[in-house]
Amino acid sequence: MELQAALDETADRFAALACAPRILIVRLLLAAHKVGGLAVGQIQAELQMPGSTLTHHLEKLKRAGLLECKKDRQWIRCSVNLQTLRQMLGFLYEECCTRNEVVEASPEWAAATERSACCENRD
Repeated sequence: MELQAALDETADRFAALACAPRILIVRLLLAAHKVGGLAVGQIQAELQMPGSTLTHHLEKLKRAGLLECKKDRQWIRCSVNLQTLRQMLGFLYEECCTRNEVVEASPEWAAATERSACCENRD
């Protein structure tokens, strides 16, 4: 995939997450990932969210590829698409530490931040 297309797709996915209820939904589903996600009714009960509002947020997350929802008998079970989340984070970290300190960080910034594990491996 070309850089611009990857950038656009990643931006769309982050835009889908740029809403507090959707972040809560993703966090809840990540917590339930080992058990295969949750039924929509379970999500609604846990977050105390009206059904129509929850449906709207789930649809936004599904269209962005962040959720997978499958019919399980009479329920619809939702789970996080881990591959998509990994791709989003991978896109952000792809060029981590590749600039060889071309742009110097201010002393305050350098003191306030810790280097990530990937940075430690590149020394």
